[in-house]
Amino acid sequence: MIKAFWDKLEKKQRYMVVATAAFVFFALVLELVIFPFGEAVAKAKRQVAANQIKLEEMIQLDGEFARHRYRMAQIKQVMSTRTSEFSLFSYLEKKAIQARVKGNIKQMNASRGIRSSFFEETLVDLRLEKITVKQLAEFLSSVESPAELVRIKRIAVSKAKGSPEYLSVQMQIVCVTAVNPHQGGS
Repeated sequence: MIKAFWDKLEKKQRYMVVATAAFVFFALVLELVIFPFGEAVAKAKRQVAANQIKLEEMIQLDGEFARHRYRMAQIKQVMSTRTSEFSLFSYLEKKAIQARVKGNIKQMNASRGIRSSFFEETLVDLRLEKITVKQLAEFLSSVESPAELVRIKRIAVSKAKGSPEYLSVQMQIVCVTAVNPHQGGS
């Protein structure tokens, strides 16, 4: 049947049928093989680029994690040398006596800060009235202690009312302490 149909066609028509068949074959090869392959290659390149970005982020996070782990080890080491009776209140009172500003303490309030499974921040809001710049400098230099994990979180200094040669100071002092295992963390 096809042979009979082919034999009836003229030479020009046969070329046209062959050219059309070749065109259809070429179009099918493009549509079914070449284009999907190109799309797959482009998709793979996009995925590789996205995965490279994720890998860079993971490397950065791993570095941060290592720094945090190292810092945690340092904190644990400092806490192991600190006595179990350590109190930020008593620490600040001792430092105030050393700096000769204990009589200038007008307010000293404790509060809790951030808490984790192992550590918690103890905060003390401290207000000093009628102190000199020298007394303030001595007190600040003695209070902040990386060895005891004590630092000044916030400070506000203003001139004392009625006595411009003196200062009024409001500060928040933070200390990291170990959480009692019986209390647990959040």
